[in-house]
Amino acid sequence: MISSKRVKSSAMAELMGEIDAQVSSLRKGFNPGEKVNGYVISVGQDYVVVDINSKIQGIIERTQWEEDSEIPEPGDEIEAYFVDEQDEVARLVLGGFASAIAMNQSIQQAYQSKLPLEGKIEKEINGGYEVSIAGQRAFCPFSQLGRHRQQETDESPVGRTMTFMVSEFNPSDRSFVVSNRAFQDRERAEKRDGLKDELKEGDLREGIVTKIMPFGVFVDIGGIEGLIPMRELSWDRTVKAEEILKEGQGVKVSILTLDWEADRFTLSLRDTMADPWNDYAEDFGIGSYVTGKVVKIMPFGAFVMLQPGVEGLVPISRLGSGRRISHPSECVSEGDTLDLQIETMDHEKKQISLKVIDNRVRALDPGEIGVGSHLKGLVEGIREFGIFVRLSEDKTGLLHVSECEIDKGGSPAAKMEMKYPLGQEINVVVKAIEGDRISLSLPGKVNPQATEEFEDVGAMMRSNNSSAKDSGISSIGSILDEMFKK
Repeated sequence: MISSKRVKSSAMAELMGEIDAQVSSLRKGFNPGEKVNGYVISVGQDYVVVDINSKIQGIIERTQWEEDSEIPEPGDEIEAYFVDEQDEVARLVLGGFASAIAMNQSIQQAYQSKLPLEGKIEKEINGGYEVSIAGQRAFCPFSQLGRHRQQETDESPVGRTMTFMVSEFNPSDRSFVVSNRAFQDRERAEKRDGLKDELKEGDLREGIVTKIMPFGVFVDIGGIEGLIPMRELSWDRTVKAEEILKEGQGVKVSILTLDWEADRFTLSLRDTMADPWNDYAEDFGIGSYVTGKVVKIMPFGAFVMLQPGVEGLVPISRLGSGRRISHPSECVSEGDTLDLQIETMDHEKKQISLKVIDNRVRALDPGEIGVGSHLKGLVEGIREFGIFVRLSEDKTGLLHVSECEIDKGGSPAAKMEMKYPLGQEINVVVKAIEGDRISLSLPGKVNPQATEEFEDVGAMMRSNNSSAKDSGISSIGSILDEMFKK
């Protein structure tokens, strides 16, 4: 049987533990000018007594309320500012402000105690604004009216009532300078502590653009200032910050990272917008013909913008019209518009691989190619031994030099280039076909010498088949290039 004495001891220990916890949670002191929240305990003839979660109670003189204003009742929540402690009582003032003057809290006391004061902006003067505080005139510089730059489209602050801190005070002539920005900075510091428990990565927040820099945009989200890196401004990486944002503008952002120790916060504007990839992937797929603008050139290929926010890569192997190149800049420049075809799409990684398409080649329609076929083609390349003619998207033929009707002597390649410029359309006749190799002639002309040369080329290709595969050479032109380099 458990004794009643032991039960009482246990209950007493538990009660004392609760009391100790409550006592430890009480505030032990306040700084002059600090904002205090509490609840009205009682309302007397001269004072309103407030519970401020401290070992001491707060009092506010009833004279701080206007005669026609409503006095709070017990239990009402109230906000005030700490002035000082006298006789184990915290003296408080309401909201600041003009009432502080009414209770003999001078401007000098507000300056020394860092109390906020409420004032009305009367007019704009040289360098700032004239502010009326409890019947006295103060000066607020333009730069101290707020934390954020005022826009040309913003309404004039004249006539507005705002809260200020006294930043300079001269007792001799009682002139003083005030700052709304300093008040906002103090509130910001108070909010920052609360944001530590409130904010989470992935949250959406409203903010104000404070500064635009070459590397990104700073945004104040009420207590902390974060950076939107350039890559997080838009899905379209060609967009400039000045094109979509301006200082002082309100904006909704997503929180990417929160580093409270380093005071670094990363934000994203892009994440608040719809991803254009989703719509693009519904409209286009592998094999689709598209156009795009070259936005970046790298050693391994060229990045092309297909539409704002959607980019693809043209690998270096897909540039050069079949010829081997050492860098994409040999073929394309930033800003070039290309006709392309989608070769692969990785929906998970949101990556597209492209190849360059010549629309004139796409327009070629040779039908079934056989010996004797009369075709139209495009001059694709010129060598000393002849002209390569593109017949379709996947077929190329060789028009031997002996078929080209050029004068003897000098450089055959130079003469053929003058007579048949690159890209020129040309009429040809299929003279012979061996596997994927096509020998061509001009209409009404068949040259036996060209047929023999064609057979020699075919023999060379068969003997070099394995080396061609190893080196990645797959076209007639590439193989003949290798042969004539030797």
